[in-house]
Amino acid sequence: MAERRISFFSIVLIMALLCVTIYASGEAIYRNQAVAQARTVADMVENIGKWASTFGGMWIKNNKGKELDLGSHLDTMIVTPSIANSSEISSSEADEIIQFHLKNPALIQREISDFTEKSSSTTKFRITSDKFMNPKNAPTGFETTAMNEIRKNNSKEFYTISDGQLRYARALVATEACMRCHDTPAKAPASVRDLYPNQGYGYEVGKVSGVISVTVPYTFSLIELIKDLSLWFWLAVSALVVTILSLSRKKTAEHLND
Repeated sequence: MAERRISFFSIVLIMALLCVTIYASGEAIYRNQAVAQARTVADMVENIGKWASTFGGMWIKNNKGKELDLGSHLDTMIVTPSIANSSEISSSEADEIIQFHLKNPALIQREISDFTEKSSSTTKFRITSDKFMNPKNAPTGFETTAMNEIRKNNSKEFYTISDGQLRYARALVATEACMRCHDTPAKAPASVRDLYPNQGYGYEVGKVSGVISVTVPYTFSLIELIKDLSLWFWLAVSALVVTILSLSRKKTAEHLND
């Protein structure tokens, strides 16, 4: 009887360890996939900035009658129909003045971030710095912690999981292009200095100036794990359990015969 009891507890222990291993492995895979998704988003955000940098920013045509938000552009350019290429102007625009506004790479990235924030996408991103200009770009508690940890550990990324979300941050390193606006107020363009006379300056080339912050849904659970694992996996687990039970019964029978 004691041997049967030991055998039973051995089976229970093996099954418990198997379940814990499956759960831990599933959670690790899910976490790695979520981090990979966040990294992909950060890659795209970086590439958008690099693309815009090759043009020194972008001149965007302003929609007729649209009020521009404060800090949404660096400069304004007025083009009259006589100067503009007539082939690019519709008949309704021929007698109007056309206004363009300049966006640097960071403003382009922020505008895409704002657009994404209003969309149905469950994955969001933003760019922030602890030396921000526009108060809308002020870092959250997580982002402040991320910048501190990245600098302290000399790492490139940081993430946490809480409240059903994976929050990911990737370091942004200041380049020479950043210094045009973020060196000192005296060196910044007048249009920037007029908007932000004393905040958002002090970047240093080669040092972390901010982060790309990405938020990804994180809803891992045992039920989701069971749904995601394939039929072949569960057949393999069932076969393993049957094998363990068979070996246990065989061993018990041998002891009884002895």
